[in-house]
Amino acid sequence: MPEVDFIDTQVAREDTRTLAEKARDRLALGGCQVALFAAFLVGIALEDAILVTGFLLFIVAGAVGWGRMPKLNSWARNHLARDKRFAQLVLLALLVLFPFVFLDNPYLIHLGALAAIFAIMALGLNITLGFCGLLDVGFAVYFAAGAYASSQLAVIFDVSFWIGLPIGGLTAAFFGFLVAWPALRVSDHYLALVTLGYGLIMNLLHRNFTFLTHGTDGVINIPPPSIFGWDFVTPIEIGDLELPFQMNFYFLALIITVLTVFVSIRLRDSNLGRQWEAIREDEVAARCFGVNVRRLKIIAFSTGAFFGGIGGAVFAHMIGFVHPDNFVLLTSIMILAMVIIGGMGNIAGVVVGAVALTLIPERLREFEDLRMLLFGGALVLIMIYRPQGLFPNSRRRRELQAEKINTLIAESGRDDAEAPGLPDEVKV
Repeated sequence: MPEVDFIDTQVAREDTRTLAEKARDRLALGGCQVALFAAFLVGIALEDAILVTGFLLFIVAGAVGWGRMPKLNSWARNHLARDKRFAQLVLLALLVLFPFVFLDNPYLIHLGALAAIFAIMALGLNITLGFCGLLDVGFAVYFAAGAYASSQLAVIFDVSFWIGLPIGGLTAAFFGFLVAWPALRVSDHYLALVTLGYGLIMNLLHRNFTFLTHGTDGVINIPPPSIFGWDFVTPIEIGDLELPFQMNFYFLALIITVLTVFVSIRLRDSNLGRQWEAIREDEVAARCFGVNVRRLKIIAFSTGAFFGGIGGAVFAHMIGFVHPDNFVLLTSIMILAMVIIGGMGNIAGVVVGAVALTLIPERLREFEDLRMLLFGGALVLIMIYRPQGLFPNSRRRRELQAEKINTLIAESGRDDAEAPGLPDEVKV
């Protein structure tokens, strides 16, 4: 219920644990995080596609087993809720250590940077879809807008990356405004079709507006970011230790991802975020309570597009080359899948979904054409058996529990009022 969510997020509950109990709980929580991170490192380091597939099946089996142990699930949820700050600090420390583990394999560091870039864009779409409930199937348009704007400013006008980065985000936000204004005359799947068509049209323009995008030749020789004359493609030397330049882009993408997460949390908990949530839950009721639905939808589109443009700008300067094939429909579908599979509205879940859907296809490249078939089959299975996503937010989790209980009551032929012990919020 909304009032329950408000209490959980706004009211600080008293922690009655002793110092010894806090230390024990935090040690257990940190140990679990380190163990999961170690398993992640093992999985990403595997190079043989068969071993990667076996590792993924092991993870799936572990997730199924975890779901069948409600006591362990409840224990983990309670510990995360009580020691959220500590868990966040441990996670941040592990992410900082990630590239140092793979100093001899810069490709994996590059994949980490790429995953962080897609996490930025997935968080942007989460604002539009997860917070406000607007299905945008053409998100690659904003990815392209940020990439082309920042890269062309750098190549043609020699504009610094640090100036081109926000300009790329603002350019994408402008395109978000352009698609929002006419598209808001429709809703639901009709809105999805409008944004789908918009994405296809823009990709054709990328290929034919050669005076802006260089067409199918793409934009080449995009300069990397630089700070006081030192550019990001120069390795860092610490004594006899040489750090690969991919670490520079990894930490850049990580910092922007952390900032995007912070902004997403602030938006979610703000008055604006609650109005978006009201629109997502019931647009008619939101209008009745005086919410300016049209204006807030445009803000949601533009805000989400801004982060899509930021991700595009970082991507362009990291790769050094952009091409219309980088912004096809499949890219939009992948970003959409990151949000849906991770869990719409759940910021942490969206980041996990972005990391998973960036790394898994890359590690299955040995299967060549079969990798997308296997990947697509896995997505279908997730949508069948886990439609709420891997990590749904608390509201969505309660809604699904309520729907399941009401379905069981309807199948049993009993009226829900006759069902003893059911809380009011799960009764229809």
